[in-house]
Amino acid sequence: MKAKYIVVLLAVVAGLVAWLILSPRDSATPAERDSDETRPVVRTAETETSIRKPRHTFTVSQTASPSGEEAEEPLTEEEKREQEEAKREREEEATIDDFDSLTDKWMAPAKNGVTMKDIETFAALFRKVPKERKDECLHRALNLVPDENVMLLAGILMDKSQNPELIEIVYNDVLNRSEDVKMPILQQILKDREHPCWADTAWILDVTEELPVEK
Repeated sequence: MKAKYIVVLLAVVAGLVAWLILSPRDSATPAERDSDETRPVVRTAETETSIRKPRHTFTVSQTASPSGEEAEEPLTEEEKREQEEAKREREEEATIDDFDSLTDKWMAPAKNGVTMKDIETFAALFRKVPKERKDECLHRALNLVPDENVMLLAGILMDKSQNPELIEIVYNDVLNRSEDVKMPILQQILKDREHPCWADTAWILDVTEELPVEK
């Protein structure tokens, strides 16, 4: 009878062993799961590659430019106009500074007098002065240029492409100069009947009896 119980007991034990062996891993005891988690992981070449592989890849257009700087956004039309306006103003100021510097050069009487080249250079630079600043620059020149250098202003006075009002300003200034410097200029104007100041010049020379007698 005891032998029968022993056989049954052995059969039960064998069934338990078989159940433990064939059962899935999820049925492992907490102690066994803890043991698996603490087990060292062996990294193969394949696992290293998967670990080091970046999660995302970026193209140049998604990140910075090749130089390492962020790509600049194109300027709007308004920004372009503002840049052009600022550039124009800088160029105009540079021209005004050049003309004023040239005027300063003639503040003292010229030792060798004023040459035709000097007159042409002065008039050419004055033509480059912005229209809205010509009156300012011209009055400064008239105040600084002495009688000895007044011929320098003749280049502007004889330039019929200038605004007639500016020519009139120079003409009135010349009339207030000494006789020995203004008379040669008036005689020169008298030769050009198309000059805006020809009629006034002819009248002045007639009154002063310096009008040449026509033969």
